[in-house]
Amino acid sequence: MAPIRNRARVGMSQHPPQPPGPLARKVVAALHKLRRQQVIDLSAWRAARQSADVASRLHTEPSLAELDPVHGVYVYAQNYLTTFIEQLIELPLLAKLTQAYDQAENEYMPLGPPMSPLTRSYFSSWGTFDLGVGLKHESFTDIVIAVCRALNAPAELLALFETLQQSRMGLYRHDGVDGKRAYLSELISPRQHRVIVPSGYAGQAGELWLARLLPPPPVLASDYGVVFTTPYLLGQLDARGRYQPAREHDWLDYLGRTLPTLKSRDELSAYEQLMKRGLNRHYWNEYIFLAYVNHRQDRIYLAGLPDRPESLPHSQQGRDRWEA
Repeated sequence: MAPIRNRARVGMSQHPPQPPGPLARKVVAALHKLRRQQVIDLSAWRAARQSADVASRLHTEPSLAELDPVHGVYVYAQNYLTTFIEQLIELPLLAKLTQAYDQAENEYMPLGPPMSPLTRSYFSSWGTFDLGVGLKHESFTDIVIAVCRALNAPAELLALFETLQQSRMGLYRHDGVDGKRAYLSELISPRQHRVIVPSGYAGQAGELWLARLLPPPPVLASDYGVVFTTPYLLGQLDARGRYQPAREHDWLDYLGRTLPTLKSRDELSAYEQLMKRGLNRHYWNEYIFLAYVNHRQDRIYLAGLPDRPESLPHSQQGRDRWEA
């Protein structure tokens, strides 16, 4: 079998918008009743319709003006997205999704180190874009997109929501730095991504990262994207428990073992499914929790492979191994 990275064609891919799932259709069907009962405050949705020129907001909102424009556009979209979700989470139709989010938040306490290795940027992205329920794995963002379409939200805002929803975590090799930009290549693809890293850690060539990359936003003319989460640097513990950088071939071997177990049409689709939803709901949450080694303000160090519990510092097998 040829190495997976030579067989995959693209890395941080974008797909056409998907039609709404059954849960989203139910919420949209209930809109008239929800509006009449004032369950949904339409002021925020009306404001969204009046905010068609997203780029101009970067200069008029102080909290966004301090950010790189690419990062600022996505923060702007996420702020609106959070406002809409906060209006929808009390709906009985979304009880399963809300309960799943609350349970995960209570379990992993995502405040970032030293409280938890799950950072707020990681967890909020996972809970908003990746956490799903039902056969269609519908997320909070899927529901918001369906409601925004029904309420004729601006196309620019919808495009940003769809880009956020399609995003996922990924495994990247660091290829070097050019000024304030880093170059990252996904392990499955030769395609290179030029990105900014808002956490402040530009990185070093040869590192392996677990991170969520967003492409150049559809509403800006830009040739670079953004690392939307604090980077997780991948490594391993040697026989004495000392941290060492991860070896790329170990992670490629992991993908070679794992991707065939997924029901998908090809390896690239299987990889995207793995990084979006894992093998189960808390697959990547649990990996980060068990693999945590150390941190700095701008990065977090992990060790081990998800399918090798003896390699994970905080698994029972890992503790037994290094305490022996």
